[in-house]
Amino acid sequence: MSEKPEKLEKQSTRGSARRRAMMDAAWKLLLEKGFSGVTLNDVISQSGGSRTTLYEAFGGKDGLLGAVMTERCVEFSAELHISLETDLPPRDALTDFGTKLAKKIVTEEVARFTQILYSEGQHFLPLIEKFFEVGPDSTRKHLADYLSRQQKKGRISIEDPDHCAELFEAMVIGDWQSRIMKHNPRPPMSEQQIEQRVSRAVQMLLCGIATPDHREKFGCGS
Repeated sequence: MSEKPEKLEKQSTRGSARRRAMMDAAWKLLLEKGFSGVTLNDVISQSGGSRTTLYEAFGGKDGLLGAVMTERCVEFSAELHISLETDLPPRDALTDFGTKLAKKIVTEEVARFTQILYSEGQHFLPLIEKFFEVGPDSTRKHLADYLSRQQKKGRISIEDPDHCAELFEAMVIGDWQSRIMKHNPRPPMSEQQIEQRVSRAVQMLLCGIATPDHREKFGCGS
C-alpha cells in the first residue's frame, strides 16, 4: 500500500531541511578551514544529519562542496545579471553593474573564499572549473552579451565583446585580487569612493568604444 501524500510531503520537507543544513554547514566549514579541511564528520556534526543522507543527497564531499559553491556563485551573480538583462542605456547599465560588483567583491566572505581558491584550487580542479563556469565566466558572458546588443543598436563599436567585458571588470576590480593574495586588502571603500571608481571605469570604456554618433551623448566630446 502506497504512503499517504501527507507523509510523503513531510518526508520531502525534512529531506530538504537536512540538505539545507548540510550545505550551510559545508559553506561555513569551507570558509573556516579551506577545501582540504572540510570533513564529512564535521559537516554531519554541525548539520545534525547522517552520512547516509549526505551520500544520498550529494554523493560525497566533492558533490557537497560543488553544490554549495554553485549555489553561492549563482546567488552572487544573479543580481549582477539583472543590470545586463534589460535594455538600459550603456552608462546606466554599466554603472549599475559596476557598482554592484565593486560592493560585492570587497566583502570579508568573498575575500576569504578568494584566498582559499588561489591557495588550494590546484588540488581541486573540477570544483574550481565549476566555480568559474557558474560564477565569473557566466557573469562575463552576460556582460559581453549586453555589449553585443548595444553594438547592434549602433551605440558602440567593438571587435571582441568578451575582451571588452574582461577589460571593464578589470577596471572595476583593479588590484583587489592581488592584494587579497598578499593578505593586504584595501580599507573598505566608501559609497562615494565606489561611485567615483565605477564612474571613471564607465567613462573610460564608453569613450573608447562609442560610435561617432554617440560620443557626445556619452559625454566624450568630439
